[in-house]
Amino acid sequence: MKHKTSIKKILLPTDFSDLAGNALYTAIAVSKRHNAELHILHVVENRLLVAPPDAALATIYVVPEMEDKGMENLKKLAKKVEQKHNMVIKTHLEFGEPADAIRDKAIALDADIIITGTHGASGFREFFIGSTAYSLIKNTTIPVLTIPGKKKVKEFSKILFPIRAAKGIMEKYDFIKPVIEKNNSELIILGLSLSSEIFNIQDRKSELLQLGSSLGINSTRFRSEFQVCKNYAKNVLMAAKKNKVDLIVIN
Repeated sequence: MKHKTSIKKILLPTDFSDLAGNALYTAIAVSKRHNAELHILHVVENRLLVAPPDAALATIYVVPEMEDKGMENLKKLAKKVEQKHNMVIKTHLEFGEPADAIRDKAIALDADIIITGTHGASGFREFFIGSTAYSLIKNTTIPVLTIPGKKKVKEFSKILFPIRAAKGIMEKYDFIKPVIEKNNSELIILGLSLSSEIFNIQDRKSELLQLGSSLGINSTRFRSEFQVCKNYAKNVLMAAKKNKVDLIVIN
């Protein structure tokens, strides 16, 4: 699959929580920097509601009420952003399981990136912190940018790109390139190999050192590290903290 090399359309799922607002903050900044369309999506979950027999009729009106409230909140949010940032916002409301609905809408819109918070509220909570988030990231071919907790991110001055091998790096780099160019970012490529793997350390280091020139990155904005590790995630997090990066790109 050929990866897109620009960001022209952004999809932002929201549950209207404060934490989802942090993702919106980032989405607005990315939209402005890339002159991209910003689409905001709210998903109404269609879970089966169980109620006592004498209250059965009341459950009929739950989903329509949620739909009306969702549309009202979307319009308010869009109007607020449009007035404050002088930009056009497109809104969408869908029904279903959040991860499936978000993935399907991103495909239908031909979105270049999905930007979301990693924590949420109410019925949307499972998407932001549970297995649904993993399902979305794993099953979509569209890049997903997650904004953790209450962190506000507007720029990506330092980007960490962990890789297990240098081969195939150009394909994976396609998406990072426009982000680097728009933010004038420093790219840190972290080469990782498990201690149980058999390889030539010097060859692997040489491959990483050659990446800067092959990717066409200014040498002052590129550096590489190589680590032998027992746990990929632990080493990536340690490197992110040490280098004080703004963005980790994983595939």
